Amino acid sequence: MTDIQKEVKNAGQNLEAKAETAKDHAEGKPSSETLNKAKVKGEDIVQDVKRDL
Repeated sequence: MTDIQKEVKNAGQNLEAKAETAKDHAEGKPSSETLNKAKVKGEDIVQDVKRDL
C-alpha cells in the first residue's frame, strides 16, 4: 500500500470515528473518539485479513 493510500484510509477512519462520536454525543451516550478510532481501525484490519485469505 502506498503512503497516499494509507493517508486516505487513515483520513477516512478518522472521519468515521468522529461521526460515530458525534452521533453518540447527540444521543446522550458517553463516547470517546480515541476508542471509536481504535474500533474502526480494528474492523478494517479484520476485513483486510479476511480479504487476503
